[in-house]
Amino acid sequence: MSSDIPESEELAELRHRAEKRLTRLTTEVAGPGSAVQTQRLVHELQVHQIELEMQNEELRQSRAEVEAALERSTNLYDFAPVGYFTLSADGTVREVNLPGARLVSLERARLLGRRLRQFVSQDTRPIFDSWLNEIFTTQAKRICAVDLVREGLPPLAVEIEATLSADGKEGRAVVVDVTARKDLEKKLRQAQKMEVVGQLAGGVAHDFNNILAAMILKLEIWQMQHQLSAETRSSLTDLEELAKRAANLTRQLLLFSRQHAMHPEKLEVNTALTNLCRMFGRLPGQDITCVQLPSTQELWVEADAALLDQAVMSLCLNAKDAMPNGGTLTLEANLAEFTNQSAQTQPEARPGQFVCLRISDTGSGMDEDVLEHLFEPFFTTKGVGQGPGLGLASAHGIVHQHKGWMNVQSVVGHGTTFRLYLPLSEKKATTPAPTATAQIPSFKGKNETILLVEDEAALLFLTSQALTKFGYRILSATNGQDAIKLWEEHRDAIDLVLTDMRMPKGLSGLELAEKLWKSKPSLKVVIMSGYNMELARSSAPSSANYTFLAKPFELKTLAETVRHCLD
Repeated sequence: MSSDIPESEELAELRHRAEKRLTRLTTEVAGPGSAVQTQRLVHELQVHQIELEMQNEELRQSRAEVEAALERSTNLYDFAPVGYFTLSADGTVREVNLPGARLVSLERARLLGRRLRQFVSQDTRPIFDSWLNEIFTTQAKRICAVDLVREGLPPLAVEIEATLSADGKEGRAVVVDVTARKDLEKKLRQAQKMEVVGQLAGGVAHDFNNILAAMILKLEIWQMQHQLSAETRSSLTDLEELAKRAANLTRQLLLFSRQHAMHPEKLEVNTALTNLCRMFGRLPGQDITCVQLPSTQELWVEADAALLDQAVMSLCLNAKDAMPNGGTLTLEANLAEFTNQSAQTQPEARPGQFVCLRISDTGSGMDEDVLEHLFEPFFTTKGVGQGPGLGLASAHGIVHQHKGWMNVQSVVGHGTTFRLYLPLSEKKATTPAPTATAQIPSFKGKNETILLVEDEAALLFLTSQALTKFGYRILSATNGQDAIKLWEEHRDAIDLVLTDMRMPKGLSGLELAEKLWKSKPSLKVVIMSGYNMELARSSAPSSANYTFLAKPFELKTLAETVRHCLD
């Protein structure tokens, strides 16, 4: 490369002057003169020779620096993480780096001379044309978002930003692949939408729970009457079963919104999957083979066994419906570890060790439209009467309630894979020896006084009526403020407070209990709620003396809880 670099004008002038002086000195040496003059001329020649050698060394260093700069420029150009294009006014590609050629999956030589518009999708070509025209007419600097199509490959979402050259004849464009970012943004929007839907579902379920609790209590109170005919008693039993089915739907809504009470314990996942696979194999229906791929090591999680079984079974049943002509269902458990970097590949992931439950089927698969709404409550692709559409929504809520997350991959005609990630837990501790079973106390009251706080009027009346029948004295309030007034009047007589968790006028059941505990630390409290009590426990003092009662409840459960708390 050094032989191709021309001399600078300054260096050429120095060389010309040196040659002229050398000619003059040679002439002088050749003519008559003294030895002193000859010696002086020889010295001058030596000095000029040294100067020329120094100038040649500077030239060699300059050439080496130019070569190094050219190599760095080439590396930056061809190994940059973005595509660089030089475009003419009509969008013809005049220059492109290697990453730019890879964006359209074409060799650089074949891309040069072609118009970039050819690789822009039909839907986004008008956007590209308008942007290109604006770049060369108004010299506006703005970003253009389009999709690049590639033969045999999925399209790429890219952003293009360009500036004009000094002469205004070329546009130098930077093309950035933003496909992964777009996917993450889409998943984030979906997660935010699901969060809003979950809050709405939780609010609806709370009000519906109160109504169902009142209905179930009323039906049970009616059935306690001895003069009922067999037909009437049978009708009341049927109504009670319907109310309990409605309560189960409410429970699924609360699972979806992550507001249902949990009872976590240490579980070994491989064992749980073995039991579920065996259970699924006993289900009637199509010719489906259930295959379990157990891990080579024990994988422990801290989870509510019933809820986790429900989540996995909901996914298994969904897979069963997707394989009407038979197929294979695969259950697998593995250890998954995420670093700060790898956690960024999934919207809900975080660094740490997790147990990954994989549920795969060979069924019909789902398209993008179905996947977008998959976990929304009441969304279903099944026919009318084939389910309320809460199975997957409940599974989604259960996994998040266990501080995990769920991913789904599906291709139409090629099956579906669900992956459930749950935090890894330490191995289960040794189970202590069981203690002697305590004698079950009578559910009847002993004329104790209960402060009952409930904002739903019907449930307040029926709960008061039921507890009165059980032998308790009841003081009723519809909110926390009224309850405090009753407490100030009957503090010494009150033996227990039975309160709803969520109430109007800005005072929750737990906050009410904390106020009352200040004046009577030994006070027994029962908090009623359909919500996850972990929310309440997170702010409750460690010495909080309360019992949780899940809504809706039956008469027996109500009586047993109150009696157990008092005893």
